[in-house]
This record gives sequence, structure tokens and C-alpha cells, in this order.
Amino acid sequence: MAKNRQQAEMTKLGLYGLAPFFIAAAALWASPTVLAPRVALGFHQIALVYGAVIVAYLAGAGAGTSLAPAQKLRESFVPGQLITLAAFAAIIPDGVFSLYLGAVWRHVVILVLLAYLLMRDLNAVNAGLFPKWYGALRTRLTFWAGLALLLIISRLLIWGYY
Repeated sequence: MAKNRQQAEMTKLGLYGLAPFFIAAAALWASPTVLAPRVALGFHQIALVYGAVIVAYLAGAGAGTSLAPAQKLRESFVPGQLITLAAFAAIIPDGVFSLYLGAVWRHVVILVLLAYLLMRDLNAVNAGLFPKWYGALRTRLTFWAGLALLLIISRLLIWGYY
């Protein structure tokens, strides 16, 4: 019973967690008809920072499994740290430390990191570190987050806002 409740809660929270991505995509595609472009671009920034937070959270959750006494995967902490640093680099404003990364590429970095973390988590599911339903949930959530990010990326490309 507790596992079903945990699965239901994680599924509900995961689906709610997709909202910032889809709200940002909708705002960008509703501009300039419904929203001013500068307002819509603010939503793309929100989605970018939110994506980086999600990436850092998922990287940390994976690092936590490597501390388990019955750990079956011998994964170093280094990949998780590098993933978090890459997500952080994606949200650093242009010009800081002479880093110039366009808006589209920032979202691509988040998308690639989410895909990598999905693969890592699916390996953890196969090793028995996470329940089977978690792999299916992560796959669905990553698919929908990826779709929203692709909608954001495509609108930014159409606007020439690289």
C-alpha cells in the first residue's frame, strides 16, 4: 500500500512539475498575439532556471543512491557534480567569465542533461536501486519535459533569438 501511495504521489508531483515548462512554451508561442515578446522571453528564462534546478535535483537523487549500503552500481560522484556544474553554466548570464551561450543552446544543454540523467536512472532501475515504476515514470516525464523544451527551442529559433 505504501509503495502505491508513493508511486501515486511521485506521479502527481512529477506531472505538476511539468507545468513551468509547458507554461513557458505556451507563453512563447502565444507571443506576440497574446503576450508581448519581452514578457514571453521572461518565461523562457523561468523555464531555463527551473530546468537547471530539476537537473540538479535529479543528479543529487542519483548521488544519494550511490551511498546506499547495498549499492549495486559503482558510479563515481564526479558525473553528478559535472552535470550540476553544466546546468549551472547554462543559467549563468552572458558575459560572466566571458561565457557567451545563446538561449537556444542553454535549453539544449538542459535537454541533453535530462536525457543523460534518464539513462543513468534507468540503469539504476535495472540494477534494482529504484523501483520499476520509477523508470517508467521518469521516461514519461523526461519525454514531456523534452517536448516542452523543444517547443521553447523552436520558438526561439524562429525568432532568431539564439
